[in-house]
Amino acid sequence: MVIVSRNNPQVKSILALKEKKYRRERGEYIVEGIKQVREAVAGGCEVVCGVQSESYAGERFFAEPLVVSDGVFEKLSDEVAPQGVLAVLRIPDLTPVPPRGNCLLLDGVSDPGNLGTILRTANAAGYEDIYLLGCADPFSPKCVRSAMSGLFFVRVYAGEKEEIFSALGGVPMLCADMHGEDIFTFRPPARFCLVIGNEANGVSGDVRARCAAAVRIPMRSSCESLNAGVSAGILMYLLGRRG
Repeated sequence: MVIVSRNNPQVKSILALKEKKYRRERGEYIVEGIKQVREAVAGGCEVVCGVQSESYAGERFFAEPLVVSDGVFEKLSDEVAPQGVLAVLRIPDLTPVPPRGNCLLLDGVSDPGNLGTILRTANAAGYEDIYLLGCADPFSPKCVRSAMSGLFFVRVYAGEKEEIFSALGGVPMLCADMHGEDIFTFRPPARFCLVIGNEANGVSGDVRARCAAAVRIPMRSSCESLNAGVSAGILMYLLGRRG
Protein backbone atom coordinates (compact mmCIF):
# COMPACT_ATOMS: atom_id res chain seq x y z
CA MET A 1 0.00 0.00 0.00
CA VAL A 2 1.25 3.46 -0.92
CA ILE A 3 0.52 6.27 1.54
CA VAL A 4 -0.66 9.33 -0.35
CA SER A 5 -1.85 11.60 2.47
CA ARG A 6 0.45 13.96 4.34
CA ASN A 7 -1.98 13.71 7.24
CA ASN A 8 -1.38 9.99 7.66
CA PRO A 9 -0.50 9.31 11.34
CA GLN A 10 2.75 7.52 10.44
CA VAL A 11 3.81 10.39 8.19
CA LYS A 12 2.99 12.97 10.85
CA SER A 13 4.92 10.93 13.42
CA ILE A 14 8.06 11.01 11.25
CA LEU A 15 7.62 14.71 10.46
CA ALA A 16 7.54 15.45 14.19
CA LEU A 17 11.13 14.19 14.50
CA LYS A 18 12.34 17.34 12.75
CA GLU A 19 11.72 19.03 16.11
CA LYS A 20 14.12 18.54 19.00
CA LYS A 21 11.28 18.14 21.49
CA TYR A 22 9.96 15.00 19.80
CA ARG A 23 13.41 13.56 19.13
CA ARG A 24 14.06 13.75 22.87
CA GLU A 25 10.67 12.40 23.87
CA ARG A 26 10.82 9.40 21.55
CA GLY A 27 14.56 8.80 21.38
CA GLU A 28 14.53 8.71 17.59
CA TYR A 29 15.97 10.73 14.70
CA ILE A 30 15.97 10.78 10.89
CA VAL A 31 18.72 10.02 8.39
CA GLU A 32 18.13 10.51 4.69
CA GLY A 33 19.69 9.46 1.42
CA ILE A 34 21.22 6.25 0.06
CA LYS A 35 24.72 6.78 1.45
CA GLN A 36 23.53 7.86 4.90
CA VAL A 37 21.09 4.97 5.25
CA ARG A 38 23.63 2.46 3.94
CA GLU A 39 26.27 3.59 6.42
CA ALA A 40 23.82 3.78 9.32
CA VAL A 41 23.02 0.13 8.71
CA ALA A 42 26.74 -0.70 8.34
CA GLY A 43 27.44 1.14 11.60
CA GLY A 44 25.00 -1.06 13.49
CA CYS A 45 22.43 1.65 14.18
CA GLU A 46 19.01 0.44 15.29
CA VAL A 47 16.48 1.10 12.54
CA VAL A 48 13.00 1.86 13.87
CA CYS A 49 11.37 2.42 10.51
CA GLY A 50 12.43 2.61 6.86
CA VAL A 51 10.67 4.85 4.32
CA GLN A 52 10.82 4.76 0.52
CA SER A 53 9.13 6.89 -2.09
CA GLU A 54 6.84 5.20 -4.59
CA SER A 55 9.33 5.77 -7.42
CA TYR A 56 12.45 4.70 -5.49
CA ALA A 57 14.34 1.96 -7.34
CA GLY A 58 17.70 1.92 -5.57
CA GLU A 59 19.25 -0.36 -2.94
CA ARG A 60 16.89 -2.21 -0.65
CA PHE A 61 17.67 -1.64 3.00
CA PHE A 62 14.41 -2.61 4.71
CA ALA A 63 12.39 -5.83 4.69
CA GLU A 64 9.08 -3.98 5.04
CA PRO A 65 9.52 -0.29 4.24
CA LEU A 66 6.80 2.30 4.58
CA VAL A 67 6.06 3.29 0.97
CA VAL A 68 4.78 6.81 0.37
CA SER A 69 3.94 8.83 -2.72
CA ASP A 70 6.65 11.05 -4.16
CA GLY A 71 4.74 14.10 -2.95
CA VAL A 72 4.57 12.80 0.61
CA PHE A 73 8.28 11.92 0.54
CA GLU A 74 9.12 15.47 -0.55
CA LYS A 75 7.27 16.66 2.54
CA LEU A 76 9.33 14.33 4.74
CA SER A 77 12.61 15.25 3.05
CA ASP A 78 14.99 18.09 3.89
CA GLU A 79 16.97 17.65 0.67
CA VAL A 80 16.74 19.84 -2.45
CA ALA A 81 16.80 16.69 -4.59
CA PRO A 82 15.37 13.82 -2.46
CA GLN A 83 16.73 10.35 -3.23
CA GLY A 84 13.58 8.64 -2.07
CA VAL A 85 14.84 6.76 0.98
CA LEU A 86 15.18 7.60 4.68
CA ALA A 87 15.33 5.81 7.99
CA VAL A 88 14.17 6.56 11.50
CA LEU A 89 16.95 5.49 13.88
CA ARG A 90 17.04 4.92 17.62
CA ILE A 91 19.13 7.45 19.54
CA PRO A 92 21.74 5.46 21.50
CA ASP A 93 22.29 5.76 25.24
CA LEU A 94 24.09 9.08 25.83
CA THR A 95 25.12 8.42 29.44
CA PRO A 96 28.83 9.32 29.79
CA VAL A 97 31.22 6.43 30.36
CA PRO A 98 35.05 6.40 30.38
CA PRO A 99 36.71 6.75 26.95
CA ARG A 100 38.53 3.88 25.27
CA GLY A 101 41.23 6.10 23.78
CA ASN A 102 41.91 9.74 22.99
CA CYS A 103 38.63 11.64 22.98
CA LEU A 104 36.93 15.01 22.59
CA LEU A 105 34.96 17.24 24.93
CA LEU A 106 32.89 19.84 23.09
CA ASP A 107 32.03 22.67 25.44
CA GLY A 108 29.11 24.71 24.16
CA VAL A 109 29.56 24.15 20.41
CA SER A 110 26.29 25.71 19.35
CA ASP A 111 26.21 25.53 15.56
CA PRO A 112 24.90 22.16 14.29
CA GLY A 113 27.01 22.49 11.14
CA ASN A 114 30.18 22.90 13.19
CA LEU A 115 29.18 20.02 15.44
CA GLY A 116 28.55 17.75 12.49
CA THR A 117 31.87 18.70 10.90
CA ILE A 118 33.69 17.87 14.14
CA LEU A 119 31.95 14.49 14.43
CA ARG A 120 32.85 13.70 10.82
CA THR A 121 36.50 14.64 11.37
CA ALA A 122 36.67 12.81 14.71
CA ASN A 123 35.61 9.62 12.98
CA ALA A 124 38.23 10.13 10.27
CA ALA A 125 40.98 10.90 12.80
CA GLY A 126 40.13 8.03 15.15
CA TYR A 127 38.60 9.89 18.11
CA GLU A 128 35.73 7.55 18.91
CA ASP A 129 34.38 9.04 22.18
CA ILE A 130 32.82 12.51 21.99
CA TYR A 131 31.45 14.23 25.11
CA LEU A 132 28.94 17.06 24.62
CA LEU A 133 28.42 19.75 27.22
CA GLY A 134 25.72 22.28 26.38
CA CYS A 135 26.06 21.72 22.63
CA ALA A 136 23.70 21.74 19.67
CA ASP A 137 21.61 18.60 19.16
CA PRO A 138 23.81 16.04 17.37
CA PHE A 139 20.68 14.36 16.01
CA SER A 140 19.21 17.43 14.31
CA PRO A 141 18.85 17.12 10.52
CA LYS A 142 21.53 19.76 9.87
CA CYS A 143 24.05 18.10 12.17
CA VAL A 144 23.35 14.63 10.78
CA ARG A 145 23.93 15.94 7.23
CA SER A 146 27.14 17.75 8.22
CA ALA A 147 28.49 14.68 10.02
CA MET A 148 28.31 12.73 6.74
CA SER A 149 27.89 9.36 8.49
CA GLY A 150 30.53 10.14 11.13
CA LEU A 151 27.77 10.09 13.73
CA PHE A 152 27.26 6.36 13.12
CA PHE A 153 30.86 5.40 13.87
CA VAL A 154 31.65 7.39 17.03
CA ARG A 155 30.18 7.20 20.53
CA VAL A 156 28.42 10.39 21.57
CA TYR A 157 27.73 11.23 25.23
CA ALA A 158 25.90 14.14 26.82
CA GLY A 159 25.47 15.14 30.45
CA GLU A 160 26.16 17.68 33.16
CA LYS A 161 29.69 18.84 33.95
CA GLU A 162 30.36 16.63 36.95
CA GLU A 163 28.93 13.60 35.16
CA ILE A 164 31.28 14.15 32.22
CA PHE A 165 34.25 15.03 34.45
CA SER A 166 33.66 11.80 36.38
CA ALA A 167 33.73 9.76 33.17
CA LEU A 168 36.97 11.52 32.17
CA GLY A 169 38.57 11.04 35.59
CA GLY A 170 42.34 10.67 35.24
CA VAL A 171 42.41 11.62 31.54
CA PRO A 172 44.44 14.85 30.99
CA MET A 173 42.34 17.53 29.31
CA LEU A 174 43.91 19.82 26.70
CA CYS A 175 41.92 22.86 25.65
CA ALA A 176 42.12 24.90 22.49
CA ASP A 177 42.96 28.47 23.54
CA MET A 178 44.47 31.39 21.63
CA HIS A 179 46.89 31.96 24.53
CA GLY A 180 48.01 28.34 24.78
CA GLU A 181 51.27 26.69 23.73
CA ASP A 182 52.07 26.48 20.04
CA ILE A 183 50.60 23.18 18.82
CA PHE A 184 53.68 22.60 16.64
CA THR A 185 56.00 22.45 19.66
CA PHE A 186 53.60 20.98 22.22
CA ARG A 187 54.12 17.36 23.24
CA PRO A 188 50.85 15.77 24.39
CA PRO A 189 50.57 12.97 26.95
CA ALA A 190 50.07 9.45 25.66
CA ARG A 191 46.35 9.71 26.44
CA PHE A 192 44.30 12.89 26.44
CA CYS A 193 40.94 14.60 25.94
CA LEU A 194 40.92 17.53 23.52
CA VAL A 195 38.51 20.29 24.56
CA ILE A 196 36.91 22.57 21.94
CA GLY A 197 34.90 25.54 23.19
CA ASN A 198 32.01 27.68 22.06
CA GLU A 199 32.40 29.46 18.72
CA ALA A 200 32.15 32.95 20.26
CA ASN A 201 33.29 32.54 23.85
CA GLY A 202 35.74 29.66 23.80
CA VAL A 203 36.11 27.15 26.64
CA SER A 204 34.07 27.96 29.77
CA GLY A 205 35.86 28.83 33.01
CA ASP A 206 34.87 25.66 34.86
CA VAL A 207 36.12 23.44 32.06
CA ARG A 208 39.26 25.50 31.52
CA ALA A 209 40.12 25.10 35.21
CA ARG A 210 40.12 21.31 34.75
CA CYS A 211 42.53 21.38 31.82
CA ALA A 212 46.14 20.30 32.25
CA ALA A 213 47.32 22.44 29.32
CA ALA A 214 46.16 24.76 26.55
CA VAL A 215 47.24 24.70 22.92
CA ARG A 216 46.87 27.16 20.07
CA ILE A 217 47.20 27.12 16.31
CA PRO A 218 49.61 29.89 15.21
CA MET A 219 48.03 32.32 12.75
CA ARG A 220 48.94 35.46 10.84
CA SER A 221 48.10 38.69 12.62
CA SER A 222 45.50 39.46 9.97
CA CYS A 223 43.44 36.41 11.09
CA GLU A 224 41.61 36.68 14.40
CA SER A 225 40.38 33.10 14.67
CA LEU A 226 39.47 29.89 12.85
CA ASN A 227 36.14 28.16 12.52
CA ALA A 228 35.56 25.71 15.39
CA GLY A 229 35.31 22.75 13.05
CA VAL A 230 38.51 23.68 11.22
CA SER A 231 40.40 24.24 14.49
CA ALA A 232 39.22 20.94 15.90
CA GLY A 233 40.32 19.09 12.77
CA ILE A 234 43.83 20.57 12.78
CA LEU A 235 44.31 19.87 16.48
CA MET A 236 42.94 16.33 16.31
CA TYR A 237 45.39 15.34 13.62
CA LEU A 238 48.44 17.10 15.04
CA LEU A 239 47.88 15.84 18.58
CA GLY A 240 47.12 12.34 17.35
CA ARG A 241 50.42 12.19 15.46
CA ARG A 242 52.44 13.40 18.42
CA GLY A 243 50.72 11.41 21.18
